[in-house]
Amino acid sequence: MKKENENCDTEPIPLSIILSNDNENTKETIIETNNNDNKEKEQNHPHHNKVPIFAYVILGFALLAMSSSGVALKSIDAPPLLKASWRLQSTSILLFLGLIYEITMIYNFHKKIIQKLPKSLILLLPNKISIIYNNFDKLKEEEEEQEQDEEQDENETRNYKKKEIEKEKNKEEIKIKLFQRKTILILCGTGLILGLHFSFWIVSLDKTSLAHSLLFVTSSPIMIVLVMIIRRAPISKGEIIGCILGFIGLIVTLFDSLFLFKNGTNSNQNPTVYGDFLALMGAVCIVFYLFAGSLLRKWMPLFCYAFPVTFIASIFCSIASLILEETDLFIFGWISKSFILLTCYLAVFPGFIGHTGMNAIIKYIEPVVISVTLLLEPPIGSLMGYLIGVEGLPTFFTLIGGPFIIGGCLLVTISSHLRNKKLQQQQQQQQQQQQQQQQQSQQN
Repeated sequence: MKKENENCDTEPIPLSIILSNDNENTKETIIETNNNDNKEKEQNHPHHNKVPIFAYVILGFALLAMSSSGVALKSIDAPPLLKASWRLQSTSILLFLGLIYEITMIYNFHKKIIQKLPKSLILLLPNKISIIYNNFDKLKEEEEEQEQDEEQDENETRNYKKKEIEKEKNKEEIKIKLFQRKTILILCGTGLILGLHFSFWIVSLDKTSLAHSLLFVTSSPIMIVLVMIIRRAPISKGEIIGCILGFIGLIVTLFDSLFLFKNGTNSNQNPTVYGDFLALMGAVCIVFYLFAGSLLRKWMPLFCYAFPVTFIASIFCSIASLILEETDLFIFGWISKSFILLTCYLAVFPGFIGHTGMNAIIKYIEPVVISVTLLLEPPIGSLMGYLIGVEGLPTFFTLIGGPFIIGGCLLVTISSHLRNKKLQQQQQQQQQQQQQQQQQSQQN
């Protein structure tokens, strides 16, 4: 998700952030510069330029990958909590690789490795790596003969020094906060909430239809509006209307669960009230997961946050499976021949390509566009389930209520984006006015 309001301690995060899991004030990578370069970033921001075609291609693949998650999970013949633990265990392995990279950057292990290389080899590497080797001093003094490029090289070196100094300040801040008690407690709490989300949702896949499970679990924008109302946070009319439409859709969709369940039809493909409730609880958990995570993602790098949270969630689901489920399958049974392909698919495609792909294209596509696109996950996932044969066609009231749910979430997402955009503009105007007043007072 992308940009986060500075007032998020008193106001929920924008709905355009929900699925992109990123924000503008977040240091998505450690190599980002500090606030001194904000003006330059605004002028050269990728969103102001034409969006490259590959960004839309990645968006399409990410949507398809994430939409297929429910189908893949229903195809695994294992208890639901065990499947949840497998999904999180395999994803944790991929996230751990990203964690190693970010820790290497934070503690400058890459510089220590480079500085141990022979100087003759360093001279053959790109100029920036040479600067790292010699503590920001250029090593190729023989290039001074090229007078036409000398001034440009000096400017590049000077700018690189400034950015490196700013990055070092950011790294020191991360080092201080990373192992604080408050940080560890929030990480553990967020991991438990994520574990609950996956537990509720994946159990719901076994208790209700795929369409119902996806519709109810993606209703988190509606749940966020409810939290905003309870917290008496500022809210727009569009968000309220969207919330009402979404709830109408949820109630209408629930009629299928009531009527079909009474008819005693096949509960593996038809919806149930219990399964719908579990999926809805998964959406509620996502709301608290986002609020808790927003406290850390203001400053914490992506993988430093994602790995411990996912790993803790996997431990929670594993313990829950051992206590609540009776099965002959091993807790790490996903590495067996029968399950490894589907489990690795869940980790690589919905987990890594899906979510990481969204984080990658956030630099090129507005987050609200990504959030709106991901609202297509329920119909696409349901269609995939029908084509593959793990699910039947959506039933009557689902076809009526589903568009209301998606439409309500769409209206909430767009209205939230517009409200926060307006708030940011007001804050910028206030800052400009304060600067003008300060300049006038100095002149007088």
